[in-house]
Formats: sequence, structure tokens, C-alpha cells
Amino acid sequence: MNDLERAIGQRASTQHGLITAAQARRLGMERGQIRSRVETGRWRCVAPAVYRLAGVPESWQQVALAACLGSAFGAVASFLTAGALAALCPPPLVPHVTVGRGRSARSGIAVVHRARQAPAPVILQGVPCTDVARTLVDCAAILGPVRLQRMVDEAMHRRLVTVGRVEAALEASRLAPGRVGEGRLRETLEPWRTAIAAGSPAEHRLRMLLVQWGFPQPELQVPVVAVDGTVLGRLDCGWSHVRIGIEYDSERHHGQEAWASDLARQRAIEAEGWRIVRADKVDLRPGERRLRSDLDRIWAAARRAA
Repeated sequence: MNDLERAIGQRASTQHGLITAAQARRLGMERGQIRSRVETGRWRCVAPAVYRLAGVPESWQQVALAACLGSAFGAVASFLTAGALAALCPPPLVPHVTVGRGRSARSGIAVVHRARQAPAPVILQGVPCTDVARTLVDCAAILGPVRLQRMVDEAMHRRLVTVGRVEAALEASRLAPGRVGEGRLRETLEPWRTAIAAGSPAEHRLRMLLVQWGFPQPELQVPVVAVDGTVLGRLDCGWSHVRIGIEYDSERHHGQEAWASDLARQRAIEAEGWRIVRADKVDLRPGERRLRSDLDRIWAAARRAA
């Protein structure tokens, strides 16, 4: 292997096995050499002036990068493709890329979107793409509420983004009020603005989860009264007939300075025969099982004692 081949291989190894004609020329390869490699099958053209070296397996990340390299200058993976690169959703069958306004939207292998200005890229899995905040803004325009909520929840739970950053991306990308999907996006962000609290969207989602898990519809703001008639407090939600309650935790409502009083209150309530489970927003994450497992165990104990 000569120095030129070695340099080509090294560059392609950082690009999912791809090389562009411009990159090859900068490394010292002549047009005739590029043409010869394509004609003999050593390189395969996968997008305009973008080639995959022989023996390199195809992947969806490779196709996404080829779409970026073969589109207008500054093209980045976007929409569901960027979501997949951030592991927020499965990759689409056809990659999506975004280019700046005035750039060509032609591509034989991708769906091309134009933006007011090309988004500043981040690199995920070796592919330039929109950041998570902009990705959620874009996906809000093409996804229904359920799929969008899953993406938002996953991004928030993994702390990939904040509500403020998503709203900033929304403002920066909108051309006029009422961007497509804006209402859906703001609705999916709502549970993440505050902690789980009485009457909040997060509380509503928790109640829905409890029913989906097979538990009865919980009561809200459940009063706990001692044998002597003293009101010990109200549990955020629960089931009074089996004396099982759920208390919401958060830095805002249950910070370190409140732990001592919370613990004393919980012990007083438990002394009256109640079983208490604590919940926070992590328990709303898709696939999170801690709260469900605790409730299964406590409900089983309550049934045995009945």
C-alpha cells in the first residue's frame, strides 16, 4: 500500500468508509485515478462525488453521512435522522438533511429541508447533525403527540437538553408565529417545566401510568387522620382503602432543608398503618420500573394482610 492509498484509507476510516472526490483530490489523487477505481469496483459511488471503499459494509449512519457529503455545502443530518443519531428514535428509511436557504435541495438519497440558515452542527456517531434542541423542534412538525412525547421524555431524562434550550431553538428557527408543530412541542415540554405537583401535567401522566400498570385509579390529596382524630397531612395520591400512598419528591418541593420534616411526617403516617412510596419525574421515563416494582410489592403485601 502506497502513501496515497494509506492516506485515503485513514480519511475514509473516520467517515464510515466514505471518501469524497474533493477529499481524494486534496490528498493528491488525480481524476483519472478516481474514475479508474469506480470502474474497477474498488470504489462505489453512493452519492454525487461520494464513494464507499470496497469491503466496507453499509450502515444507516453511513448513508446519512453520504447524504450530508453529497448535498449542498454545510448540509447536516436532521429531523428523524438526527433523532436516531442521538438514540431518541429509530432511523428513517430515507435520511433527512437540512441546508441553508439558497442552497440546492437536490439529493437522490435524502429528503432535503431548507432552513433560514444552516444549523450549527454537532457530531454524533461520526455524522454532522442538528443538536438535540433543534432536532426536537424539527420533529415536532412531522410527528404525532405520542411519538413526540417519547422523544422529549427520553431527551429530558438523559439530560441531553433543557426546556429553555428547546424553546430557544424554537424561537431561533421560526420564520413567523405558529410554526408547524409548535403547539404539540410546547405541550410535550409542559410536564418538564416544574416538578410533579398537584394539578400539574406531570401528575396527570403519573395517574395515567398507574392505571396502565393495572392499579386502580388513585385518589388525589388523600387525607390521613390519626386514631385520635388528628389530621397528619395529605398524601399527594394513593388508595385509602388499602392505606397505600405516593409522595412526590423534587428539589423544588422536597429539598434537603425539608427532608427532616418530611421524614418525621412520613413516619407518623406509617405509624397509622400506611405504606408510602416516593416518586419523582424519573419514574415517568418510558421503561422505568422502580416505582412500578415498589407498588407491586406493597400491593402484594396489602393483599396478603387483608
